[in-house]
Amino acid sequence: MSFENPIFLLFMLVAIVPAGLIWFSFRRREERLRAFAETRFISKLIVGESKMLRLIKGGLLILACIFLSIAAAGPRIAGGTETVKLRGIDIVVAIDVSNSMLADDLKPNRLEKAKLALTDLLANLEGDRLGAIVFAGEPRTNLPLCDDRSAAEMIINSISTESVSYQGTAIGMAIDQAVTAFNNSEEGRGKAIIIISDGENHEDDAVEAAEKAAEKGIIVCTIGIGSTDGSTIPIPDENGNITEKRDGSGNVVITKLDDGLLKDIAAAGNGTYVRATNEDLGLTTIMGQLRELGKTSKESQRISSYTPAFHIVVAAVILLLIVELFLAEGKRKRKLQEK
Repeated sequence: MSFENPIFLLFMLVAIVPAGLIWFSFRRREERLRAFAETRFISKLIVGESKMLRLIKGGLLILACIFLSIAAAGPRIAGGTETVKLRGIDIVVAIDVSNSMLADDLKPNRLEKAKLALTDLLANLEGDRLGAIVFAGEPRTNLPLCDDRSAAEMIINSISTESVSYQGTAIGMAIDQAVTAFNNSEEGRGKAIIIISDGENHEDDAVEAAEKAAEKGIIVCTIGIGSTDGSTIPIPDENGNITEKRDGSGNVVITKLDDGLLKDIAAAGNGTYVRATNEDLGLTTIMGQLRELGKTSKESQRISSYTPAFHIVVAAVILLLIVELFLAEGKRKRKLQEK
């Protein structure tokens, strides 16, 4: 059995409320009875009462609350299965989100151009899994390897220069982070990292990181985004006005594409370097190489249909409430007959 909306299972915690109320009412009733009469006379004074019965009734109400939360989660029973062939490669895209990616030498700017190209790429992935890492002064995994196109598109669209805690450009750390994303990858499945950056690396040895990835059978490709002539970096101020980024001396900062570093990274990673243009980011060229990677092709069983089962759980809730109701009346009748 699985659930369509498993988050509703958290409502089972609501059962703590009636459980607490029942426990409090028991304690309160016992205290009042002890204040009214000695313990040995209580059973003679109260007709039609059973402590065990009250405990059972309380338990039935708690179970009803738990079953209601299960019903809300949409339980379903797996139906038929079908055999499918799993083919594809695993790709982790590492996107530079340093402030230099806001330069508009590619329209609308470097970062938005990369995001648009990645969204287009999603539509052409067949049996492939995609992961996404953002990096500046540090890397962060935004999307683990998956084949959920809608989730991937939503996460890619949310990427911004604020996706990491501090600025900088650490391409080597991004490659190391991307390598860890393949820990659960199937044996024999093609693996590749695509770095999208202007190449202005200020933090580490990215070429060495690419070499280590290649030793593990992971191809490292790079896309250079930006112009060699350079461009200013637009930065919004507190009032939302756009100003040009300046250095400590007050000079306007110019960000330029570092072709040399990105080419060296691709060479060390047995991959391809492509320079992006306004017409084409270069993903099509890189994917052409990656399609030549060895792909897995195996059969797997996949569930093709589900049968809703919430009505069964709702019926159980109704049954519990009916039993709770009749337990109370039945006990009183027996006590009255004994009199």
